[in-house]
Amino acid sequence: MLNSAVRQDSLAAESDCEVYELDAHRPDQAAELTSRQIAIGRLMSTGLKDAAVARELGLSLRTVRAEISAMVAALGARSRFQAGCLLTRRYG
Repeated sequence: MLNSAVRQDSLAAESDCEVYELDAHRPDQAAELTSRQIAIGRLMSTGLKDAAVARELGLSLRTVRAEISAMVAALGARSRFQAGCLLTRRYG
């Protein structure tokens, strides 16, 4: 029963990502993300808050927030959630 609930949540999140991606503004030449931005995005996708990501990577909170803003812009996303969806699709 628990596996079924987890699977449904996973499918719902995937569906949400697909809806956001359909509406994404994609620049012709999407900038490549830095390895730091990818690491931050991956930690964000696990549900960690900015402060926890900063502690995990040994960065300041200000740096993490700046990198998130740069990542959102580079991906052409409208939100952090959409950026996370696009990051997952692009970098796994």
